[in-house]
Amino acid sequence: MDFSRLDRNRVLVGGTASTLLIISLFLLPWYSLAHTPNRLHGEGFICGSNDYSCTGFETFPIMRWLLLAGALSPLILAWIIVRGHKLSWAPGEMTMVVGFAMMVLIGYNGIIDRPGSGTAEIGVGLDYGYWIALVCSIAIAATGFLRSQAGQRRQRKAPGTV
Repeated sequence: MDFSRLDRNRVLVGGTASTLLIISLFLLPWYSLAHTPNRLHGEGFICGSNDYSCTGFETFPIMRWLLLAGALSPLILAWIIVRGHKLSWAPGEMTMVVGFAMMVLIGYNGIIDRPGSGTAEIGVGLDYGYWIALVCSIAIAATGFLRSQAGQRRQRKAPGTV
């Protein structure tokens, strides 16, 4: 195990992004609900009865596990680099792909299609935890991209050649 293979800046960015993503998933509010008449009558709560803000972990039953697994990708990348595993792809490429996948999942579930259906979807706003999680997923993807570009010695071939 050779810890000198790790780049200090990438470790700090990836570790901070991973930690913040986990914290935002469990503790920070992702969605806030407006006080509407439907909610006052007990209908349309996506966060639980009489709860006007919810975390990502409370909101998404399946995506929460995908985001937790994705948040561990910088740690797995560091393990691969420290141990010196030989891969058929550049180290960091899978971390980059996982980061982009998390970015798409988080972006879709906040910008394109917010949680809830029918009257429950009305008045759902994005809170600061959502934006922190989105920025963290971008940082994880950037960390993987920068690692995949570091020390790349492959020579590119012309298209159509073997």
